Amino acid sequence: MADVARLNLTEKGAEARLRSLMEDLVEAYVAGRPLSLAVWFGKSSPGALQHLLLLYAGPSLHHLVSETVPLLWKTGSQGPPLVEVIATSGDHFSHLLTSGAREAARFFEEPEILYFDKASLSEPILQSFKIVTEPSGLMKGWYVDADQARAGALRDLLSKRGDSKPELGLVKVWESPDFESCRGLIHIVHNQRWLPLSLVGLRNYTYFNDLQAGKPGFFLFRGGSFYQLVKFEEKTEPDYSNLVLQRSSDDRYPEVYLRSVPPSEKPAV
Repeated sequence: MADVARLNLTEKGAEARLRSLMEDLVEAYVAGRPLSLAVWFGKSSPGALQHLLLLYAGPSLHHLVSETVPLLWKTGSQGPPLVEVIATSGDHFSHLLTSGAREAARFFEEPEILYFDKASLSEPILQSFKIVTEPSGLMKGWYVDADQARAGALRDLLSKRGDSKPELGLVKVWESPDFESCRGLIHIVHNQRWLPLSLVGLRNYTYFNDLQAGKPGFFLFRGGSFYQLVKFEEKTEPDYSNLVLQRSSDDRYPEVYLRSVPPSEKPAV
């Protein structure tokens, strides 16, 4: 059993090393011209030929361009292991997908996304590679401190933030039957994906520190939902892994308790 365990660790270490080298190669291509997507597909053993799909933004390429490059390019080595790099434009690849071209099928053999720029990818590409950037039911909004809440009505607060990017997200895990209170997991954007904050991560944000200091604070969400923060509580909930894009390593998640503030009610500040 010990020999099997050592073999598994060796294989995992080799795969991690290979992934790191593939990521370094992708970074080199990103530095060269605007890249929309990099997919490692048809994975082979560490010493064999690897395969990489690159989709570029900008002017369309109307065909697939292929080249073979050394994976250890940083060392100056020109020998194996080698990588077959196949490149085209996002527009052309979208056409391949929507036209049902058979040549696109090989790119979906054990695909692993190494890089993506969601803003430059078409919906068919996002769906085909199952690129998900936010969990189901995510509410997006902003933090409103006591001074800001005191200064204006709800409609004014929403108007001022309507054109700005949301700074936080919430996935509800419970809501009272009367909708007056709820609990949820706070999310932020990291590498283009909405991911849950840990308790340690929360300590870097004003809304957490304001609450710990006894200062009232509020969350304002798109659509006009307005909540007052009540408390944070860390819980061990393995099932929450089904609600988020990135599971906590120890299944512990900080829940925020919120109380709904109706538009007709002046926030208690």
